[in-house]
Amino acid sequence: MAYGILGVVLFLIGFFIARNSSDEEVKTIMRTKILLGTVVEIQVRDADEQKAEDAITKAFAEVKRIDELFTTYNEDSPVWKINNSADTIISIDSEIYNLIVLCDSITKLSNGSFDVSLDNLTKVWGFYTDDPQLPTKAEIDSALLNTGWQKITLLGDNKIIKKENLGLNFGAVAKGYSVDKAIDALKKLGINEALVNAGGEISVIGNDWIVGIQHPREINSIIKKIMLDGFTVATSGDYEQYFEVHEIRYHHIIDPKTGYPSKGLESVTIINKSNAIADALATGVFVMGKENGMKLIETLDDTEAMIIDSDGKIFYSSGFVKFLIN
Repeated sequence: MAYGILGVVLFLIGFFIARNSSDEEVKTIMRTKILLGTVVEIQVRDADEQKAEDAITKAFAEVKRIDELFTTYNEDSPVWKINNSADTIISIDSEIYNLIVLCDSITKLSNGSFDVSLDNLTKVWGFYTDDPQLPTKAEIDSALLNTGWQKITLLGDNKIIKKENLGLNFGAVAKGYSVDKAIDALKKLGINEALVNAGGEISVIGNDWIVGIQHPREINSIIKKIMLDGFTVATSGDYEQYFEVHEIRYHHIIDPKTGYPSKGLESVTIINKSNAIADALATGVFVMGKENGMKLIETLDDTEAMIIDSDGKIFYSSGFVKFLIN
């Protein structure tokens, strides 16, 4: 059994980031921390180094807060308590509820291809452990009985109905959401040039930030470069977390309908003004496949996609070209 390289290495090779600037008076301060199961990088450009350092500290505090809010592994976390509640009607934190509302909208847009109720399937596959394993069909079928967004009802007033034993897992949206919140924190502190990267989910403040998108099959290779100007970017790929058995790749992007890793694509990159939306759509489109996924993207405002299929062919939505750098 072969395992994909995770964590720091993937982060470092996943995106090439550069600032188009010749201003040598303004320094770039960069810090990294491991949060949300990945490496989070924050860069701030400011003439006042102390201001930049303080802003980075507060932005990281916001990412840590989101990590602690949405983790499923800490018994003190609100999501762990939701997952393990025996109540039929559950009152939840307003911030979590608001993100669930967003997830509900993406689930409906993607015809169920994006689904944050897959915690039991995630555990069966073990992708968030050091030893992922190929589960049996019986194990997958059993996990499927306790997954599915149709088993969740939003009641309003921060209340949901959840089937007992069904587990929520926000891994497909929490990184993007944390990036949005970190950017908001930096803006409130008067930062005019910054970048936040949570394992490949990237948002910037200011113009001329160039991001290189990882080639899904060539380590340390960039397949395309884009320039972000008022937009964010998120990528989901079958190279991020995976293992191989008999030369078959099993990756972490699970099809909610089958319980198995989605087939047909290598990566999906989404551009949107919200990184949480981009993050969620990248997963949803990956599961939907090229044709249905691209049809969805073309119906959405301020949203573009680059899709790489299992043959390595690249497909763009109609407006993606305006972000490309030659």
